[in-house]
Amino acid sequence: MTNKEFFLKTLKDESPKFRKAIEALPEDKHEHKVHEKSREAGNIAAQLAVQWKAISGILSKGAPDFNPHEMGPQSKADMLVKFDSGIAQLEKDVTAISEQDWDNGEAAMGETWKDKKFNMAWGFLFDAIHHRGQLATYLRAMGAKVPSIYGPSADSQN
Repeated sequence: MTNKEFFLKTLKDESPKFRKAIEALPEDKHEHKVHEKSREAGNIAAQLAVQWKAISGILSKGAPDFNPHEMGPQSKADMLVKFDSGIAQLEKDVTAISEQDWDNGEAAMGETWKDKKFNMAWGFLFDAIHHRGQLATYLRAMGAKVPSIYGPSADSQN
């Protein structure tokens, strides 16, 4: 299995877990914060909805296609539409990119991060996994049920 094939497999394995985390966000708790310096739960969920577009940009344009305004207040339904669309497009983009471009293509995020496309794609995926875990901790703190992500959660066993 190539690195690209493993990335696509991992993406397909993780996608439903991201969707479940967004779905678990109560519609009336988007402004919830666990600390004054923390991000709002809705902002984190919105990032999980659009992170895939950024990775698609890395693969197709050599730079993340990311607009922070897309993480503004929105309904959970809107987030899920963006998520489904972004994941579907990313799967197409990963499939379409050549092994040569995946392994050797250059990507840059301004002047702060320059790397191979595959390294940056993995970095953005790991960042999304981190934020999914962050959102999961928020869910419990706001009284919502934490979905099963890697095996049953305490809430999914009840």
